[in-house]
Amino acid sequence: FYNLELAIGDVNAVPFYQIGSEGVMFHKPVQTSRILLLPAERADVIVDFRGLAGKNIELKNRSLPKGVVSPATPRILSLMQFRVGQSVTTPGPQKIPETLLGGSEPDLRDGDVVKTRYITLEEVLDTAGEPLWLQMNGHRFEDRDAAGERLVDEMPTEDTIEDWSFVNISADTHPIHMHLTNFQVMGRTPLDGARYAAALDAARKRQAGAPMLLPNNTIDPTPFLLGPEVPRAANEKGWKDTVRANPNQVTRIRQMFELPEGAEGSPLDSPERQYVYHCHILEHEDNDMMRPFKVVQ
Repeated sequence: FYNLELAIGDVNAVPFYQIGSEGVMFHKPVQTSRILLLPAERADVIVDFRGLAGKNIELKNRSLPKGVVSPATPRILSLMQFRVGQSVTTPGPQKIPETLLGGSEPDLRDGDVVKTRYITLEEVLDTAGEPLWLQMNGHRFEDRDAAGERLVDEMPTEDTIEDWSFVNISADTHPIHMHLTNFQVMGRTPLDGARYAAALDAARKRQAGAPMLLPNNTIDPTPFLLGPEVPRAANEKGWKDTVRANPNQVTRIRQMFELPEGAEGSPLDSPERQYVYHCHILEHEDNDMMRPFKVVQ
């Protein structure tokens, strides 16, 4: 995980002007002093070095914000140095643009959402408290249904908009990456993860069809929320394909399930309609925080 800042020594030197994320260029720049990037997240930025002639600027990796938990150590503190020259051979733009020609602003509205799905991010521990594997909705990637087919919990309908809420009751922050879609981040809500996990375990131990248990083997986190939803950060307002899901939070994204050309007319059981979503920490997606989903008509 990288929490990036441009600094002279320990002092912030110059802001970033972020102009894009994974999906597309923003409709206008977002000024920020730090950019937090998890595996698979990307940021396009403009840096204004005017007035810093002769200075050495370091790209620093600062401590992670409160609530963000990385499973990786050690942390690299200094990543790159920029040595600002005394003269300019090829003059560039003289100011940061106020708007970006060709940029895009997500506009998926509340009234167009047809379904909300809750997806649990879980870690299975051994008797000593050490992690064995990770899972989503209590399922691993190779889990099968009664007919022997790979179990699919999420089957959104083509050309519809859904909210997906990732309920993180594990110890780590997970960069959740969607295949097929770009989405807009909506916000994050604090969660009593311990109470939710206990209620989830109790619901799963009941017989199938227990009132609390949803079709995807999870439960609604609403009774366990600890406050209102915190809006996304300003530089998360663009189209993204990876979102940061912190422990003891519910992270909500909104997406439209448009199929690419050639897949629209394919049979419902065609591979062209089948995709995955997963944590983008390599050790996590391999063991076993990845799930399939299928787009239907």
